[in-house]
Amino acid sequence: MRKTSIYLLGSGIKGALHFTVETVQALRACRRVFVLHSDQGVIKSVREHCPQVEDLAPLYNGQTLRDDVYHEISRRLVESALDSAPVAFLVHGHPLFLVSATEYTLDLAERHDLRVSVLPAVSSFDTLLCDLRIDYGYGVQIFDTTTLLKAGWTPNPQVPLLLFQLASTLNRAVISGDPDQEALRPLIDLLVPLYGADHRVQVVWSSAHILEASSITELPIRELATTDLELWRRPTLYVPAKD
Repeated sequence: MRKTSIYLLGSGIKGALHFTVETVQALRACRRVFVLHSDQGVIKSVREHCPQVEDLAPLYNGQTLRDDVYHEISRRLVESALDSAPVAFLVHGHPLFLVSATEYTLDLAERHDLRVSVLPAVSSFDTLLCDLRIDYGYGVQIFDTTTLLKAGWTPNPQVPLLLFQLASTLNRAVISGDPDQEALRPLIDLLVPLYGADHRVQVVWSSAHILEASSITELPIRELATTDLELWRRPTLYVPAKD
């Protein structure tokens, strides 16, 4: 079996507190680690296991579209792996839960005949189980908000619904300031005929630090674009099933 050239890793939601033993072992095995994470504490923790660490955040500087950044990340990973494997890419949450750069890396690595290992990590899907205290293992719908709207899909109002990436709804650009809540209008237009304007939903943000509490804002669907939801925190929308 070929040796792993690229590890795709996740820090979990609470930074280094969610590092798994398996993730740490992979970091120690790598010659270089590329990190895309807003918490400098995470980058510092990674350096404790691998001294050669590159913070990828500067790649956003001067860029217009996020996709261009993600393709550049995949190019750098594969190029580095071809030169001096193994290398790793570490992101917030789970490496394959709504992380386009890892998808592009998998595709590009396959074209270069490189073996990629993806390791599990705690995602926001996991922490939402704890925040909402709802066992949605019995049935739940999950969508990226932009994909749902662009595809024209219709959620089933009889099944609980989770909508991720509210902050980047219908926006492909690099977001440097506060996201515009007016972008949620098309989402309201989709949900109101299915659930009713007064159907109460919850906007959930999972705590990223041990001493920090998660937050849940409950409101009717009609107020999604007018209530301050702190979209810059990248929350998730939970829509309970219609009675």
